[in-house]
Amino acid sequence: MMKTVMVVDDDIPNLTVMGLLLKKIGYKAITINNGWDALDGIKDQKPDLVLLDLMMTPIDGWQFLDELRKAGLQGLPVMLFTAKYIRDEEIAPYKSDIILVLQKPVSLKELEASLHDFFKNKS
Repeated sequence: MMKTVMVVDDDIPNLTVMGLLLKKIGYKAITINNGWDALDGIKDQKPDLVLLDLMMTPIDGWQFLDELRKAGLQGLPVMLFTAKYIRDEEIAPYKSDIILVLQKPVSLKELEASLHDFFKNKS
């Protein structure tokens, strides 16, 4: 069965590229350019994984993770992809929610290997 990956990023070109890359490597991609819309979409579309940018508006990635917890969805695996350097103290409160951090720009090879490893280990 094809795995579904939701990409949440307010940068439309990045969002479009990530959607195309995911489809190319065999995943169903849901692309959403707003954290609030993504939170609503998660309930209906139930992705297997969320690829989350940190630097977004109107809510950033950290706020998105807080809202996931408030909604009782903290078990949903999240992979960050960001150009921002993340300090240990920033990520510490979210360690149980974040499975991996990918630095932008993410190559096709890196994305494919990361997703393959995650889903292989999850099975």
